[in-house]
Formats: sequence, C-alpha cells, structure tokens
Amino acid sequence: MPSWPRLSNHMGNKEVLDLMIMGKKISIACPPKDKEGLIKAAEILNEQIDSIPDKSNALILTSLDLAFKSQLPQEGSALSKGEEKGLNDLILKIEQSLD
Repeated sequence: MPSWPRLSNHMGNKEVLDLMIMGKKISIACPPKDKEGLIKAAEILNEQIDSIPDKSNALILTSLDLAFKSQLPQEGSALSKGEEKGLNDLILKIEQSLD
C-alpha cells in the first residue's frame, strides 16, 4: 500500500497530489508551492473527522466547524489564510468526489 500523501506526475506548473481523506484517495492538481499546505490541511481535516462520532455527517460537521473557526479572531493556533484556503479547496474536492 502506498504511503500517503503521495506526489504524482507533473501537469505543467502543477503536480498531482494524492491524499487520503475518510479512507478515500483524493487526487488534487496543485502548484508545488501549495503542496505542504494541502498536506497539512488534509491532516487537520482527518483529525477533525476522526473526532466526530457521527461518521455519516462527519464531513459536513467538520466543514462547519472549520468554517466557524476561520471566522474567530486570529490567535496563535488559528488557521493561516493559506491553510484556510487549502482546507476550503480540499473540502470542495472531497464533496465533489463523494457525489
């Protein structure tokens, strides 16, 4: 079994990054500079999802929680704008793959 996350072939100035979210492989084309942020976003997302007992609604509840936290006043542990964008992009991609 491959280790996750995994970086695949290059697509021009983008690379395909394979992540595991909720046990599903998600492939995302991203600029190389966004790779680390997306990996961190996937880790945060998986941690949030794992902490929710209701797995049938875990993605929705996690999305709501992260969106709520992004509106709170910035503190040392708050998400950076890059992390927030990475999470939002990842959530959108996951929702599309689950449809």
